[in-house]
Parts: sequence; C-alpha cells; structure tokens
Amino acid sequence: MMRTLFLQAPSFDGYDGGAGARYQMKREVKSFWYPTWIAQPAAMIEGSKLIDAPAHDQSWDDIAHEFDDRDLVILHTSTPSFNQDIRTARLIKERNPKIIVAFVGAKVMIEDKASLEACEAIDLVCREEYDFTCVEL
Repeated sequence: MMRTLFLQAPSFDGYDGGAGARYQMKREVKSFWYPTWIAQPAAMIEGSKLIDAPAHDQSWDDIAHEFDDRDLVILHTSTPSFNQDIRTARLIKERNPKIIVAFVGAKVMIEDKASLEACEAIDLVCREEYDFTCVEL
C-alpha cells in the first residue's frame, strides 16, 4: 500500500483557504469549512494522512518533513491557488524526487492536459469522481 498524504497546500501570502476551495481574496472572516473535497478520499484509504495547511496557518517549513517518507501526495488545487500549488509541488519533488504528485480539483478536471503541461512536478491529475481514482492509485 502506498503511503499517501492528502494536502490542502499552504496559502499564498494574504490569501486563505475558503469554503470549498481556495478563496481568491483576503477575507475578514477566518473560519474554515472542513475540507470534505479531500477528506472523503482520505477516509477511503487506510493509513493516509490529511493536512489542511491554511486552516492551521501552516507554512511549507511546518509541513516539509511530511513528504520524506511518503509515496504519493494528492494535492487539492483550484484556479486561484494553482500557481502557488505548482510551487508547492516543486518543493515536494525537490524534497523527495521519488514521490508521486497528483492534483485533484475542478481546475485540473476541466484543464487536465494544460495543468499537466504547466509543471514538470505534477505526475498526474485525477478527473471526474477523483475519490475513486485516488483509491485505485
């Protein structure tokens, strides 16, 4: 079984994880919905771990060690967070070149080929009912 980590990556400066996905502007309200979009597949994979970095105000330095002993990271992305998520994917690959980096979310579901071509650190994107794809991986 692959050692799997589900990740809502650290937020870019001044922006936060919002209701259902990254929010493209600063908000006064600092509440976060539980990340059901990645919690569901995480619950389906025994032994997986879920990190919701924005909700816990975690930076890359806070979570970098989490990738040392993992085989697969599934990163939730969105249109407003995509460039930051690419930077996170590159940092993950620099830290652990053997890890498989998968992106999930509406952005990569609609723009699968363009998303893969946007960054060499993205190994695959999961489309449609990606929770089942994650289990198959």
